[in-house]
Formats: sequence, structure tokens, C-alpha cells
Amino acid sequence: MRHFDDLSEPEQKTAENQAATDILKAILEGGLRFNDAANSDDFQARIDAACAKADRMQTPWFAHEYIMDTCREEIEGMARAAAEDALYPNKDEQIIQL
Repeated sequence: MRHFDDLSEPEQKTAENQAATDILKAILEGGLRFNDAANSDDFQARIDAACAKADRMQTPWFAHEYIMDTCREEIEGMARAAAEDALYPNKDEQIIQL
């Protein structure tokens, strides 16, 4: 198994992009929400506003783009942290998911 630092630069970027995609999917499916009061920020409010904009524009398929327009720094930071915490198989290793 390899750690994030063992990956090539293109592999690292792919890992970060996949993590960001997973985070956005969880947000849009309602499985990931943030507590603005506890975190002393407006992150969830900006996400909700982006989703509301997508609904108003009747383009819900663009909600992830609207979220990234207003929350890119936070999403990319979480994605980077998730990618750095993951383990990656070597080319000759097989992964068994339980």
C-alpha cells in the first residue's frame, strides 16, 4: 500500500479530485451537513444558498458547480485532507472491500 506522498503528482491530483467529488455527492444527497453555529462560520448557509440558486434556475444538475463557486477553498481543503489520509494500492495489489 502507498501513502499520498508516495503517489505521483497526477495520481495525487486524481485522488484529490475523487475526494472532492465524494464530498460534493454526500453534501447533495443530504448525508453531509455542517453546523455553522458550532463552527462559527457560514459554510452550510453558503451551500444551502448555492442549492437554492440551482433550484431557482431550474438547473439542479449544476448545484455542485454553484457550491464550488462559493465554497471551493473549504471543499478542496477537505478533499486534500481525505486524500492524504487514504491508502492507495500498488499496481500489483488487489483490494477486497467488506
